[in-house]
Amino acid sequence: IGYGPAMKQLTFYVHDGCVSQQAILLLAREIQQACPAWHIKTHPLLEHEATALGFHALPAIAINGRTVAAGTPNKDWLLNMMKGGEETTDA
Repeated sequence: IGYGPAMKQLTFYVHDGCVSQQAILLLAREIQQACPAWHIKTHPLLEHEATALGFHALPAIAINGRTVAAGTPNKDWLLNMMKGGEETTDA
């Protein structure tokens, strides 16, 4: 049975109810439109959940499970990071 390349995943972690949450949700929608092959998730976290997951700052962004940024990144920067992630997951 042939399987396709590993699913590419982008995950946004935010403080639940934080003012940056809306900016992250908008960024996630824009990225999903630009990269429909990617599985994109947003996870609102409470303070104790963020601490339990090892995040020192939120928002945090992970590509294929690896944290690549904290804060709200520029869309073009994030797209470049995702392009690098595609090269490593297709190998």
